[in-house]
Amino acid sequence: MLLHYAVSMIGGFLGGYAIINHSDIFGNAQTANLIHLVTKIFSGNFSGIVFLILSLATYMAGNVFCVIAEKFFKTDLRLISLAFTSCAVIIIGVVPSVANDYIAILPILFVTPVQWNAFREANGYISATIFSTNNLRQATTSLASYLIDRDEKQRDKAKFFWSTLASFHMGVALSCVSSLVLGVESIWFCFIPIMLSATAYVRLEQKNIGFIRKNVSKAEKTI
Repeated sequence: MLLHYAVSMIGGFLGGYAIINHSDIFGNAQTANLIHLVTKIFSGNFSGIVFLILSLATYMAGNVFCVIAEKFFKTDLRLISLAFTSCAVIIIGVVPSVANDYIAILPILFVTPVQWNAFREANGYISATIFSTNNLRQATTSLASYLIDRDEKQRDKAKFFWSTLASFHMGVALSCVSSLVLGVESIWFCFIPIMLSATAYVRLEQKNIGFIRKNVSKAEKTI
């Protein structure tokens, strides 16, 4: 769960960074962009439609990559996601500011769906780390269920989803504060939640290795 919360901070930071620094574009999802695309088509206003299509294609490419990675790569997709996110931050940080906001956040449009696929479940719950709508629904309904039925499972579920929301918006807050001071250069602060996530990932893997060794040792003694 600690890894899930840390990665949620990454999602919050990238979402906040794109909105604050690039004309309110939410780079973590495509709902608004698809609505803009359809309205432009039916209104006959085709200005910028190429960039909307490019952003959509980039987001879809991130999802396609995950399918390929899970089928053909041996490396843990979670590790790939953290590495790709680090690369995206570096690209955004070192490339001069791009005039078109959609072009500027293309790295975010690619790595956020990778993150979504890599970290889609924690503690038995399906939970997105890159946006909040379903997490808010789950947090609200489980809390309401607990208050009515006093079911401990619903209480634990509510804690998980409210903690996920809190973590996500801690990332948003970090992007907001750093953007107010540094503008587009604030992208480098994303390495704070990235490092937290990497640390949590390493600790989790060490714990898993220790668990496996313990069980192997027990099996050998039994034999």
